[in-house]
Amino acid sequence: MTYRYLTDADADALLESTYPQARQLPALSELIGSDLRWDPPARTLVYLAECWIEGVGYGQRLHTCAARNINGDKDLAVEFSRAARKGDADLVAAAADEVLSMVAEGVSAADNAAATAAITAMLHGGLTESPSRKPMFAALRAQWSARPAAN
Repeated sequence: MTYRYLTDADADALLESTYPQARQLPALSELIGSDLRWDPPARTLVYLAECWIEGVGYGQRLHTCAARNINGDKDLAVEFSRAARKGDADLVAAAADEVLSMVAEGVSAADNAAATAAITAMLHGGLTESPSRKPMFAALRAQWSARPAAN
């Protein structure tokens, strides 16, 4: 995970040059209230959040996270969980589906059965019961069990 604090113009330029294939995650962006994008070739989540930068004013915090680390990303888990407590159930489910798709792309496995086992284990790991993360992982588990491939 990396963090950078940039002006709006610098954030846009960096996003275009470093993650040209990043596509917006509409449900996750709406749920959290920030611009979240997924770059499939880089297997990277790009999280843009407006913030105050001392001496500059408002700008963007550019946060990136590799797919294999998404389940451990505290910012994503806390913001998702906070929003999920009050959010529309359909929006929460759609956002959970977007997160699961990123997680699935980050799992290296010999076959689908091994990938399914790895993702299921991640969804029930130690951090999933933390009060700040529990709503996100509850939504992810519900969405995972609803997926045909997970059964």
